[in-house]
Amino acid sequence: MICPRHLRVFISVVICILISTTSGRSIYNDYMQQRKQLIQDDSKLRIGGKLVLRSDEKLVSDFFMKEKTKIIESSRQNLTLYMPAVSFFLSKPQIDNSTLLKLIQRMPKGGALHLHDMSVTSLDWLIKNATYRDNVYMCVGDDSLINFHVFKSPPKHSDCVWHSVKDERAKAASVDDFDLMLKRNLSLLATDPLTTYPDNAHIWIRFARYFLQVYNLIFYAPIFKDYYWRTLEEFRADNVQYIELRGAMSGVFDLDHTVHNEEFGVQLYQNVTTEFVQAYPDFVGAKVIMSGSRNSKAVKILDQVKTAMYLNQKYPDFMMGYDLVGNEAAYNPLLFYINELLYPATQSPPYKLPYFFHAGETNWEGTDIDDNLADAILLNATRIGHGYALNKHPKLAQLVRAKNIPVEVNPISNQVLHLVSDQRNHPMASLMADNFPIVISSDDCATWEALPLSHDFYVAFMDMSGEDADLTFLKQLAINSIRYSAMSHSEKHKAMKLWETKWDMFIKGVIEEYMPSYHLK
Repeated sequence: MICPRHLRVFISVVICILISTTSGRSIYNDYMQQRKQLIQDDSKLRIGGKLVLRSDEKLVSDFFMKEKTKIIESSRQNLTLYMPAVSFFLSKPQIDNSTLLKLIQRMPKGGALHLHDMSVTSLDWLIKNATYRDNVYMCVGDDSLINFHVFKSPPKHSDCVWHSVKDERAKAASVDDFDLMLKRNLSLLATDPLTTYPDNAHIWIRFARYFLQVYNLIFYAPIFKDYYWRTLEEFRADNVQYIELRGAMSGVFDLDHTVHNEEFGVQLYQNVTTEFVQAYPDFVGAKVIMSGSRNSKAVKILDQVKTAMYLNQKYPDFMMGYDLVGNEAAYNPLLFYINELLYPATQSPPYKLPYFFHAGETNWEGTDIDDNLADAILLNATRIGHGYALNKHPKLAQLVRAKNIPVEVNPISNQVLHLVSDQRNHPMASLMADNFPIVISSDDCATWEALPLSHDFYVAFMDMSGEDADLTFLKQLAINSIRYSAMSHSEKHKAMKLWETKWDMFIKGVIEEYMPSYHLK
């Protein structure tokens, strides 16, 4: 028989154990709940974090995530090279063969807002179409790179000896090999990029050289018109519904040596755009942004600003503003042209010329280059191109967010130009995790043989968002491209309606192809 006193002690011990166990379990459960909530709250801050997917969208998102997770976890668990983050020059073949890229190609991506006119139409078209025309000549420079030009008759005395491309092709043992040689001579793709382009300075030299190679081919009026039409075709084929194109607007020429001015260029762009939208009503359209070069004299920039004001006033729904382009590290900062850029504000009444400045496309900090960000903000830029150095300037980043100035992020361009090697370390990734006003574009995609926009969306999805960032991330990027475009309110509304229709078709199409057993309600 148990003594009552011992029984009381036994019962007290049991109760203490139960209380301790229950308390421990409660502490553990409380901790895990707080942890789950903290992670959820953090993930909701990222781009797309607040979007709620429909059941059919969730199904497609799960399929995206299955493919994404498979690639990421294979690298993490097997300690193998993570190819999506490797140089695009090397990773492109593997990306091209991925299911995810094929899905992203099918996805309606809205608009591409940061593009340069001479470097967005595929090199394949340039070689297979433009160089097959009459009066197209080529010469090989001292650097072994080919220059193209359209002449009625080539100059007899020139440092570079001109030959008819048609004649050279006819003499070639293989037409296909000849055309491939021309393409490789233009392309920046390299099998050993670190050796070919050891740093930012070297790749910029080659990059700038590309424009000299093709300028006098693309800007021949008949080719120029067809080239732009082809640009629109290729972006539409990549499921982009709208583009904004930067260019000088001047320099289009005829065989009789007539060189046309900026207004001619704007009118040509506008006319082709109108014709294209009439032919393809599922494409929203395009707008242009006039751009000058950072290595120009101040007086030339002033003339361009005045011309941009005139064109913006005359074509307010198409010629949307002005930018300065070129290697920020090598050429003049915005401050060098401050009087010229302030000129519109000195008019009576002040003229609000929209600016779309390239700014902070650099790894340097505390220099004239990243100080361009401050000038872009003070000059009330409508958008900022690249903004790569922005995360190093918390006050400037705070102002950009407060003013809701979108940043045009071009992932592959930044990698190709040696700003970042592993895209997972891209400085914009941290801002994207905090739902910064960001759009993804492709800059000069043709020069490194990227798709019009899909490759950059792929890199953003695989490298610049978390493993758990799903279809909401991509959907928000597409929505951002319309929201932050230079379209009017009514144009954005129309574009959004069109995009939503295409998005629903995309969701339905993916389910029907990849999940045929699922019955849409």
